[in-house]
Amino acid sequence: MNAPDGAAASEETAEKLFSALHRLCTDGKLLLRLDYKKLTHLDSPVGSEADGNIWAYGGLALVVAAWWFGGWQVAVGVAIAGVLIYFTLGRWYMHRRIRRRVEDKALADLALWRKLWKFGGVTLVSDTGEKCAAPHGNWMALVRNLGNG
Repeated sequence: MNAPDGAAASEETAEKLFSALHRLCTDGKLLLRLDYKKLTHLDSPVGSEADGNIWAYGGLALVVAAWWFGGWQVAVGVAIAGVLIYFTLGRWYMHRRIRRRVEDKALADLALWRKLWKFGGVTLVSDTGEKCAAPHGNWMALVRNLGNG
């Protein structure tokens, strides 16, 4: 009755491998490559619609203010500038936020990591060049192969 069943033993192994994964990423022996196009999708476990909305609503407010105070020509100029700023600073900001969510939240919570891995958009790359891409790759096997399982 005190012996762990197969599911509990499997969960313990998953926890141990997940801890090793976190340690390998922290030590720089495993790198995370992220597919930001996939991870910004609404269904992504690490995506946030608010990240993009900040830029859209801010830009819209500036365009309306420009139209109100300067006319439609100024508003068109502000809109063009806003689009350019969004595709440079805005996307950089959103990508940075997604990376932080993956590193700070998904690599700290096995349940979230499993959701993210099942969703896809993440590739683990070892310092030897071995790659493991979600959702079809086996991150546990990669961690075991690196001798930390």
